[in-house]
Amino acid sequence: MKCMKLNKIVFGYSLLVMALLSSCEDFLDINTDPNNPASSTPQLTLPAAQVQLAVQLEAQYNILGSVLAHYWTQGPTASQYSGIEQYNITTTNYTGTWAAMYAGNPGAGFDTGVLSDLEFVRKAALANGQANYAAVAQLLQVYAYQILVDLYDKVPYSEALKGKEGILSPRFDNGDVIYDDLVLKIDEALSWISVSAPAPGNDDLIFRGDMTLWRKFGNTLKLKIFVRQALARPAKAQEGIEELYAANAQFLSTGEDARVSFSTATGNENPLWQELNLTTPQNLVASKTSIDALQNNSDSRIQALYDVAPVTGQYDGLIQGTGTSAGGVYNDYARPDAAIILTKSAPVYLMTGYESLFLQAEAVQRGWGSGSAKALYDAAVLASFAFWGLNGSAMVGAGGEYEYDNALATIYYQKWLAFNGKQGYEGWTEWRRTGVPVLQKSIQGAPLTNVFPLRLIWPTNEVSSNPNVPALTTVDTPVWWDTTF
Repeated sequence: MKCMKLNKIVFGYSLLVMALLSSCEDFLDINTDPNNPASSTPQLTLPAAQVQLAVQLEAQYNILGSVLAHYWTQGPTASQYSGIEQYNITTTNYTGTWAAMYAGNPGAGFDTGVLSDLEFVRKAALANGQANYAAVAQLLQVYAYQILVDLYDKVPYSEALKGKEGILSPRFDNGDVIYDDLVLKIDEALSWISVSAPAPGNDDLIFRGDMTLWRKFGNTLKLKIFVRQALARPAKAQEGIEELYAANAQFLSTGEDARVSFSTATGNENPLWQELNLTTPQNLVASKTSIDALQNNSDSRIQALYDVAPVTGQYDGLIQGTGTSAGGVYNDYARPDAAIILTKSAPVYLMTGYESLFLQAEAVQRGWGSGSAKALYDAAVLASFAFWGLNGSAMVGAGGEYEYDNALATIYYQKWLAFNGKQGYEGWTEWRRTGVPVLQKSIQGAPLTNVFPLRLIWPTNEVSSNPNVPALTTVDTPVWWDTTF
């Protein structure tokens, strides 16, 4: 969706990338063909891949997830995202995003995609003795493939990105098989990290070449992969998590967020800001589901997540999917905070410290990790409040609204609250896994056997060009790890 607009965002942000790098006056020309080692380098292609990943995550998947997780809902005087709330998600949706994640879309103005750029970085870095660059690229490939598996279940993997080898119609691998190989890819990438090899600097837009943080990112990503399948394959998940703890793996913690920063410079703004302000800002307002949850718990995060409705000065949410049938105008409802979430310079977060802490809390609560589940849960909630500059200590203290009760459902619920605003895709994905909280069907939602959308459907551009695309399924068919629906 909107691939031309997204390409402009990537193109504009590349100007900022050039300012961070040396000898980059030909960056845009060089990066149009990252598969040619004579024309590009890992130092030039890595930041482009990171930006492209951030753009797709923020401007497309964050909106999809935020609407389906009941953080935001379609405003009453616009219709840009009403299709999501009507559960009218078909093969024509997210075609540009699919292309941008894999190998690009020359017809839309950009020749390379996230995975193809990262593959170039990985191969070129290994050939050049730049093991740390290769490790970063492969870890980000794992991150991107997990997103695709969690959205589509079966996707091109083992035969993907091999056009130069003559494989133009890659087969689709099963999601569980891909998950197993992603773990191996993480282990391999972590083995490449070296204190003696050249490390990225400012050309790494996420951790600025801090390989200690990249190692933590890899461990946390592996933990996330195992936790996600905890209900579908508990024995596999338990074995993997116990191995992590036995190896004394270090994970991301409070403030150690994997993020890509943006700026207020024209063309370099946050992708969500560009997506909404280049169309109509009134498209999205606060979902009554989330507003009620925050207000019922006297949760101060509401002031960071939402702006009050201008007409009433209150946090008035709109019932999910009501859309234009609600009457009234955009100003009658609260909306995503314009100074924090929708600001031009808002970073895009791939993984946060509080997400890592919640993952650890679940692992320990299940008896698969060491430490205190309560301490990790408390730290996760506090980190979520601190993320917005708030103090949540009273909330997790004795008698507090969020005091831990040794229940997995409590962890699930807090993750849903914490993902609001910046990690909407993860909020929807975790809700699909756990079913927490209980959400009501969108008012406009089409009748579905499993009530809610639980996946995306392979897009037209892949269906029309690849005879190996599996038989089309329905939007409410669970992906492989989803045992809840």
